[in-house]
Amino acid sequence: MDMEINSPLIIVFENDGQLQTHLYPGETGYQEYGTLIATLVRHVANAFKVREDEVWEFVDKERYEPTTPISELKVN
Repeated sequence: MDMEINSPLIIVFENDGQLQTHLYPGETGYQEYGTLIATLVRHVANAFKVREDEVWEFVDKERYEPTTPISELKVN
């Protein structure tokens, strides 16, 4: 399935072993990105067949002790 993405919200990919995140906020506010994050957590839990709370627990650990620097984030 070929698809052209004209207005991405976020693109995440691996480059030379490093996780790269490009954020495209445009007119989208942080609240909409919060909804996107919550939706992603539900999809991750479903994909890995674990409880949503398990994913949130891991997210909280990462949130309070980040393993990647924010400098990897590119905002356009």
